[in-house]
Amino acid sequence: MRDVDDRDTLAESTLRRALRLEADERPQRFDAAAIVAAAERRSLAQQLLRALRGIALVGVSLGVESVVGIAAFNALASVDLSVPFGFVLTAVAAGAEQVVALGALTASPSVAVAALATVIFAILYERSTGRESISVRAS
Repeated sequence: MRDVDDRDTLAESTLRRALRLEADERPQRFDAAAIVAAAERRSLAQQLLRALRGIALVGVSLGVESVVGIAAFNALASVDLSVPFGFVLTAVAAGAEQVVALGALTASPSVAVAALATVIFAILYERSTGRESISVRAS
């Protein structure tokens, strides 16, 4: 193994020899013309058999899906969802009552005037007591 690089545990040439990949060897690609030519060589009976198998596969798939759907419907049909729905409806109603009460409170113009008066009173009180300075001193 003289061709092994010190930084790499396996050199590319060693890997190519191990995998039997030569420099001129490339992976095969799908050739559309070859696929069409292979499809045209099938006889009518083979083509009909393939079509019948495809239809049978689709039919079996639909059958399995319908059986699973019917089983799920039968299993879920017996579940009583009145308790969870009742809880959710109660919670939504309680939330709606709070929102309506808050909306009615804030829709009154006296609330806005009182809030503005409170802010103005607080600013005047802080300025008159001298607890906070108006000017900011940068250090």
